[in-house]
Amino acid sequence: MEFGTLIFTKPERAITDPKLAEDLGFSHAWIPDSHMIWGDVWACMALAAVNTKKIKLATGVAIASNRIPPVTVEAIGTINQIAPGRVILGYGTGHTGRRVMGLPPVKLADFSEEVRVIHDLLHNGEATYNTEDVSRKIRYLHRDRRFISLDGPIPFYVAGNGPKVLGLAGEFGDGAVTTGVVTPQRVADVLAHINAGAARARRKLKNFPLVSLTHICVLRPGEDLDSPRVKTMAGPWVMANLHAMAAGYARPESLPREVQSDYMRYQAYVSGMKTPIEERYLELHLGHCTYVEPAEWRFVTPAMIKACTIVGTRDEVIAQLKALEAAGLTQVFINPPMEGFADCLEEISREVIARM
Repeated sequence: MEFGTLIFTKPERAITDPKLAEDLGFSHAWIPDSHMIWGDVWACMALAAVNTKKIKLATGVAIASNRIPPVTVEAIGTINQIAPGRVILGYGTGHTGRRVMGLPPVKLADFSEEVRVIHDLLHNGEATYNTEDVSRKIRYLHRDRRFISLDGPIPFYVAGNGPKVLGLAGEFGDGAVTTGVVTPQRVADVLAHINAGAARARRKLKNFPLVSLTHICVLRPGEDLDSPRVKTMAGPWVMANLHAMAAGYARPESLPREVQSDYMRYQAYVSGMKTPIEERYLELHLGHCTYVEPAEWRFVTPAMIKACTIVGTRDEVIAQLKALEAAGLTQVFINPPMEGFADCLEEISREVIARM
């Protein structure tokens, strides 16, 4: 099992946080692409590249439609020139990368076409690009002068939760990124969708990387889920899950029955937000993955923490992770709080990574 962490795209943090994660034994630093929430993914990835030596640097994830495919591949190729062999392009349809502007995720047909073009550019340096009612062969020139590097090749991870997008990961991807995996059954379901896509493309997948964005919290002796420390560590990820459900990105029915009432209370809170319903996206995602809005702490309940995170004593957490690994999950990518980032990573390094 490998362990990654979200890196907040604040330039000063992009200089220090990936280095800390590297020193603590994390294998991957995942750098997000949510331009209405954080800073620029590529600037921060470049800062991370020049301040680390071995940790893998991945977009977590770059969003379709934010840039045209040739620009996305040029950007990751530029980072690969700085940190050769250490970069991964994660690519998705867009949750906060689009919903914070009041837009839905990219349509499947458009996403499929972008995935195809990116796959071809990464692997061949050229592709057929359909745009503006024309179809053109495109190719990176001057590759011998090393403005960018596509050598490796650069791994391409397709991100998704639904069957069709996960199928694209099996058809075109070198790996897949999903969210919220906490049970072996969910791993099996995800892999079934990926393998179905691979079968359509007549690909045989072996040792296929499967990454889940989730969170881990190890309880200290005598500590329970209502502990202020546990709530601080888990709060941003719990609220990110609730934001996703309220925005229509995730299904509330996926929550365990015992927390349905907690979600209904949150839904009532969202209905009473001050912003007009047509502009609610401007308020809904405040604090997303970063901190908890003061009025939202009441929704970070023990039951929600248990439902959304991998939490328990050290032995319980390790046992759960080993079960997920046996089912086919290859990496957990955590969402630490921005304040308390170092404490969170140090604890997971000491209590989990060192003992797996």
